[in-house]
Amino acid sequence: MGENAPKVEIELDKTRHMMFTFGVAKKFKELTGKAVEEIDEDMTFDEVSVLLYLMLQVEDPELTQEQADNMLHIRNAEEYGKKIGELMGLSIPESETPPVEGEVPKAPEIPISSSPGPMLESVSE
Repeated sequence: MGENAPKVEIELDKTRHMMFTFGVAKKFKELTGKAVEEIDEDMTFDEVSVLLYLMLQVEDPELTQEQADNMLHIRNAEEYGKKIGELMGLSIPESETPPVEGEVPKAPEIPISSSPGPMLESVSE
């Protein structure tokens, strides 16, 4: 599953690879009610958690949401956002011009903050 999808390496309990596939996009919308293209500065912590879990699960189908949640922590929220942005940049072409070999496409900004705010409101409820 997803063998040909672009991958971004992330260090968690071990080296893991996140992948963004149509399956991730569909499941994200099913679980959150939000399409991935609607991700903005109001992204909640729960949405970040679900997106990271789904991206990790492509490589490891046995991974559960609870296991993924226990690997993630708020201190590295900004790093997770950068990794998501990098992966989206690799997965979603910006233009018809093919990238130069060895050049990483510009990643879209994924607004994940480590400061309290909308992202944490679901945790404090």
